[in-house]
Amino acid sequence: MSSPIPLHNPDTASRLFDGEAVIIAPRANRVHLLNPVASRIWELADGSHTIEDIAQTLAQEFDVTPEHALHSVTTFLRELEVRHLVIWASAA
Repeated sequence: MSSPIPLHNPDTASRLFDGEAVIIAPRANRVHLLNPVASRIWELADGSHTIEDIAQTLAQEFDVTPEHALHSVTTFLRELEVRHLVIWASAA
């Protein structure tokens, strides 16, 4: 079974400023400001990385355990999904 791959909802726009993402969701008339860890998850949720890939990168870059990184990534991506900021693709 393939692992889901998060990608930005095409209805959003985003920019990184000094390592922090600003996401604009025009349909919801909302702007989301992300902290550096959340911004890195957002940056990696580009349609080419699985949840596991993103967690592995975070574990290395932020010096946390792989288990902690996987939990954080999964939780945050669920929140982004609920807010309609990410959608899912399946790995080929």
